[in-house]
Amino acid sequence: MKKTSQHMKKMRILIPLLFLALAALCLSLFYEVFAGRMTVNTDDEEVVTVLELVYAYQNPQWNTAIENVIEEFEETHPDIVIHYDVNYEDTVYEELLTRRVARGELGDIVQLKTPEAYAAGGLLGEISEEVSSLVSSVYTYEGTMYGVGAVDSTWGILYNKTLFEEYGLEEPETYDDFLQICKTLKRKGVTPIGVGGADLWHMEYWVNHFFHTDVLTVEADWLEKCSLGEVSWTDAAPTAMMNHLYSLFEKGYVNENWLTTTDTSLSYKMSEGEVALLYTGPWTAAAIEQLNPDMELGWFYVPDESGIVYATDNLDTFWSVTAECAVDEKKYEAAMTFLSWFYSDEIYLSFCETSCTFPLTDLEPDFETGSVYEEVWEAFQSADERVSVYIGNEDTPEDFEKSMLETLQDILSGTVSAEDGLLEIQRLWERSGGGTS
Repeated sequence: MKKTSQHMKKMRILIPLLFLALAALCLSLFYEVFAGRMTVNTDDEEVVTVLELVYAYQNPQWNTAIENVIEEFEETHPDIVIHYDVNYEDTVYEELLTRRVARGELGDIVQLKTPEAYAAGGLLGEISEEVSSLVSSVYTYEGTMYGVGAVDSTWGILYNKTLFEEYGLEEPETYDDFLQICKTLKRKGVTPIGVGGADLWHMEYWVNHFFHTDVLTVEADWLEKCSLGEVSWTDAAPTAMMNHLYSLFEKGYVNENWLTTTDTSLSYKMSEGEVALLYTGPWTAAAIEQLNPDMELGWFYVPDESGIVYATDNLDTFWSVTAECAVDEKKYEAAMTFLSWFYSDEIYLSFCETSCTFPLTDLEPDFETGSVYEEVWEAFQSADERVSVYIGNEDTPEDFEKSMLETLQDILSGTVSAEDGLLEIQRLWERSGGGTS
């Protein structure tokens, strides 16, 4: 009995020690994996490199396209594993990235909208010439390549063709035509325009449209001149921009609950015929068609008062590598391998098709004849002018955009007047580091 008792005592001591040893081993393996140094037990002792990809959840199609690319890449490159971190754009993506930088969690490959601040702050590594030569859009800072354009994209009006045919409506040739469309739809009991104001970033669509037609037509370098204090948000051109935008809300052309409506829920509203027009990207068409396969959709750009069509040309989605990745030889090589593979013909065309975007290589978009995607491409090609300048680009102070969009919501909801709101926007610009008038 004594031997048995002693044996049990030893077991009670050994078992916890074994569990502790096992836990320590698991933690060690876990650390090795996430540090990118785990050795796989193969005959060749192959080393697996782990990369972290940080990107914005722009829409379901964008997310699906990225997940598909990662899955296919890992299948063909078993020595490289990509962990991806989706950042939901509930406010403004740059704000989320700022928090990641503060925590030292920018990752290895990162999607950026305006790389300048990150490059200037020493947070980015150089993109290899082999990769940068693959695309037509790159970002250079002080002679060094810090970003390669992921895709080209555009915003415009997605509309319900069935409603247009039912009420005898045609795509507008002037801005007055557009207002008449809205007036007719409202009279027929249909909310003309769907706005998802619950997602702050959604407000960029309409404000940048009128920024293009009312401000940039007066001064193409307006943002730069505002930084120099040569123009102000209280000037005549921004006032016209705000009055045009406010008028759509004042006339009741926008869904009443726009402040609590999310961008995603607009697809449901349109599929049910609750709204007829959405200012959005072509990717929204896929979500609507899934909800209502019988709905026929069309696309146009809202012309200005003289009938000129400005197509938004969004060259603001870049892939960059972090400085931390660049100093790790294996990780940097793996990152360049991934980017080179991303732009390979079959993979890249599939990515653009899934995300409803345009290639930045010499490839032509691949789309089904008669699809909305084809309509978007044709409208994009035939527009009078393409505009890639917008509020929120590199000429915009870093901390300005979010506060500006919040003030815009106050103006459009009637909380503050357009005059007072523009005064506040000018103050925000100056407090964020912009110039004074």
